[in-house]
Amino acid sequence: MTDRTATARRFRPFAACALAAALLVAAAGCIRYQLGSLLPSDIRTVYMPTCVNETSEPLIEIDATRAILSQIQMDGTLRLASEEDADTVLDVKLTDFDLDPVGYVSGSSSTVNQYRMRITASFVLYRQSDNSVVAESTSVVGWHDFDFTGDLTSSKAVALRPAAEDLGRRIVSAIVQYWP
Repeated sequence: MTDRTATARRFRPFAACALAAALLVAAAGCIRYQLGSLLPSDIRTVYMPTCVNETSEPLIEIDATRAILSQIQMDGTLRLASEEDADTVLDVKLTDFDLDPVGYVSGSSSTVNQYRMRITASFVLYRQSDNSVVAESTSVVGWHDFDFTGDLTSSKAVALRPAAEDLGRRIVSAIVQYWP
């Protein structure tokens, strides 16, 4: 074997890596990635009326509406607008409210000390111009685990805000990342 053949064999792995890297760079240039919102480009503003509460839990629509509006503002993909000026309308219905025990006092299988609050909602985002649906979901669930301290009413009141915030995050994420 000549020196030239031995040298060529030593550099083959490097040449293969260089070729693979060049092909990868070329392929990456052909792939189109879309970062951010998947909403159509004509959708820039949204109007959201108060959530409709179809659950048996009174007044949760107030915290849910506030949380969803806050998440829309934090996300920044859509700008809040009046009903007259908005491209779209977001209708949200709160369809279910549950408290499930998830933790028990040590040594007792019947004394609950931690609950999971779940708020289930459906939503439709539609264009004002022609009422066409832009994004929708029949079930989005926001939840929060909380410790039972004192009475259940006070504990629920404390847990409602984080559960509503989680619901808001999930709804806004579903809208912005909607893939019809």
